[in-house]
Amino acid sequence: MLHLLKLEWKKLYPNRAFKIITILYIVLLPLLFFTVKSGTKPNATSQLNIIEPLYKFPLIWESMAYWASWLVFFLLVYLSVWIVTSEYNSKTLRQNIITGLSRKDLLAAKYLLIASLAAFATIYMSINAFIIGYISGGYGDPWGNEITAIGRFFVQTIFYMNFAFMLAIIFKKSGLSMIIFFAYVMIIERIIRYLIFLNIFENLRAGSYLPASVAWDVIPMYMVKHVPNFNSEVANIILPYDIAIGLTILYSCLFVIISVFVMLRRDL
Repeated sequence: MLHLLKLEWKKLYPNRAFKIITILYIVLLPLLFFTVKSGTKPNATSQLNIIEPLYKFPLIWESMAYWASWLVFFLLVYLSVWIVTSEYNSKTLRQNIITGLSRKDLLAAKYLLIASLAAFATIYMSINAFIIGYISGGYGDPWGNEITAIGRFFVQTIFYMNFAFMLAIIFKKSGLSMIIFFAYVMIIERIIRYLIFLNIFENLRAGSYLPASVAWDVIPMYMVKHVPNFNSEVANIILPYDIAIGLTILYSCLFVIISVFVMLRRDL
């Protein structure tokens, strides 16, 4: 398996987009966090006591994971699309088959690369949270339940990347795949959830089980969870972590199954 990962790395590393995206993620994560933190300083002492702990231990794990998830959503998702569409465009998938790799090997290599990129994003997020949290101090144990945000962030990242990867397998075009990905997650599912589940079935919580909504609940907006009355309506429809994580993993597995099915049967 390691040789397959090395093969993918040789394809990815020289790419300029990969280097730019990696630098952007490394630079923007701490800058984004500090920007948000500086923009949420209230004047009233009572409000300060509520919001300040969100940017220190132990809650910094969740706040950092939330903002890092947005960078994954806009940056790493492109890489999971590019690693497929670039090879469709250059016909290197077919060339790899001719030189001895099986389709299963090709898919295994891609998923190893996706897992490696997700692991990198998770580790870097965790390092930022630990360093900033250590410098800032805290109001509790840094190793409490909030640290589960690290694992939840990885699960969510895998979901986004697998979803985009599946679309790239199906549509073969990076632009089209990205448009469909963002359109579904940010627009189509919102329409389904609020137009159908809320107005027709009058059960907004049922819409929480749609794929993108489930993944969002894995790393929800931290203020909804920890600031009283911040948005009680949203808080009431957020799935418990164990259910959200389990369903997100199931959806990710479904994306893999669809990708394998299409790849094994399609003419390269």
